[in-house]
Amino acid sequence: MAKWWDFTGNQPNRIYNNWPICLKADVTIDNRSVVFLGDPASAPAGGTNVNAIHQACEISSSQLLDLHVYGGECSQGEYPADSISQLLTCAQDSNKIMKLMQVKVDGVDVSSSIVHEITSQPFIWTIHSSDNAFSVKVPCCGQAMAEDYLLLFKSLPTGHHTIAVEVLRVPLQPNQPVEHDLAKWDINVI
Repeated sequence: MAKWWDFTGNQPNRIYNNWPICLKADVTIDNRSVVFLGDPASAPAGGTNVNAIHQACEISSSQLLDLHVYGGECSQGEYPADSISQLLTCAQDSNKIMKLMQVKVDGVDVSSSIVHEITSQPFIWTIHSSDNAFSVKVPCCGQAMAEDYLLLFKSLPTGHHTIAVEVLRVPLQPNQPVEHDLAKWDINVI
């Protein structure tokens, strides 16, 4: 979980407006090669981030593919006085009132396979770049808790595949806007 949040948080701030043609990270977790795809929450529908719906990535058939559909995170960098249990409550609150979480792979709805994972242990979230996705002052962030919805693909068959994500979330606070995120990947598995 920490590696995915580090990947996401250390992206340059412009990531919310302009993804590169393939926003991904190749990481090793427990001696396994894993590909993280970009965070759909940084791809608001109707926003200027048109590259988020035109991703073209290439991965190896031997790699696991980790797609974070939606994640909530709170850290002591944001809330320095909060305890671990308060950080977990904060992360859980950010995921409340989901109206839609839909993922289609090659046109087939796989939303029922989305895993709802709550971190049971705190992790260290490290943002080291002053130009970061969340515009937080560095060094940041220390102890953190997250609650994420994700899909983990053990492997995709060799060839071309499409993955489309749509998330619709209504915030708990009435003065905040509804969040509607769209992302689409064309993935060539070699």
